[in-house]
Amino acid sequence: MKKVTVILATLVILASVSCKEQNEEPQVVEKTETVVIEKETQPEENDGTSLSISNDGVEFSTKDGEKKTEVDIDTENK
Repeated sequence: MKKVTVILATLVILASVSCKEQNEEPQVVEKTETVVIEKETQPEENDGTSLSISNDGVEFSTKDGEKKTEVDIDTENK
């Protein structure tokens, strides 16, 4: 009989503890804003050669390391 009384007392204590009202403070969620800053970059000039031919003339450019050569020939009559 003592075992049953102890078990019932334990169940009553557990039930009263689990039903106890909890006074927890609500969690505060801070809102943050993400700002994206875009920086304009100039395209990197790769080494190589380019040739452009049009009705206005011919443009030739070449780049090798730090050496760069550009030639622009216009077909305008001056």
